[in-house]
Amino acid sequence: MKRARTVGPLDGAARRGVREVVGSMRCVYCRARAGIVRRVCRECAQVVAIADRAGGAVGMIGLVDIFATAGLTRERVDCVLDTAFGDTPTLRDRLTSEMANALMRGLGMPGRQSPDDVRRVRTRMAAGAGEGTVAAGGKPPAWN
Repeated sequence: MKRARTVGPLDGAARRGVREVVGSMRCVYCRARAGIVRRVCRECAQVVAIADRAGGAVGMIGLVDIFATAGLTRERVDCVLDTAFGDTPTLRDRLTSEMANALMRGLGMPGRQSPDDVRRVRTRMAAGAGEGTVAAGGKPPAWN
């Protein structure tokens, strides 16, 4: 058996001198094996394709039905929709903005919600620092 030459931190296989299967990349969404040159596994690619195809044209219930008929699990769909790459909005943020804009246009108003706007609201809500939120134990502002 050949010893693997490694640079940097050693993982368990390199410490034992065993080479892992070379050429198998991990999915950028779920970290499962994606293939030799693929960056996304088949199930995650299917979720992305459905989200791109359906987008804001169907509601959330219709989108859930499409995912269910494709045989995708809720965990896999949530994993793909919530994966963030750096400071970019998630796929769920993009879908939410498309659905909000479709709703606004249906009501006769201009839809101007961008995925960045949705991400900003989501992160501020999670931090409790969004506009109109009161910190735990805090007192709400007085109405004038």
